[in-house]
Amino acid sequence: MSDFKGILLGMLVVAVLYMLDRYLPRWFGAIPGAGFLGFIIYIVFTKEVSLLSIVTVLLVGEAVLNGIWIDALVNRKRKMKKEVATMKAKDLLRK
Repeated sequence: MSDFKGILLGMLVVAVLYMLDRYLPRWFGAIPGAGFLGFIIYIVFTKEVSLLSIVTVLLVGEAVLNGIWIDALVNRKRKMKKEVATMKAKDLLRK
């Protein structure tokens, strides 16, 4: 696979995960991180790779996946606060 196709595939996976994290339950964001960790452990035991490169891929990959998850949680919390503020404003107008 060429470098461009790999980058494009990675961007597609990140976009799909971001959309899924926004609409699925909160715990869903932990599944891709755990799956990625399992995949990296599988690669370590089945292929001859340098430890430095695999640790770098592991750290960057987990940082990206957890960053997406945390961003989705923050956006969800911000949306919830906005909805609560709107409901409180409507309640005050009715009284």
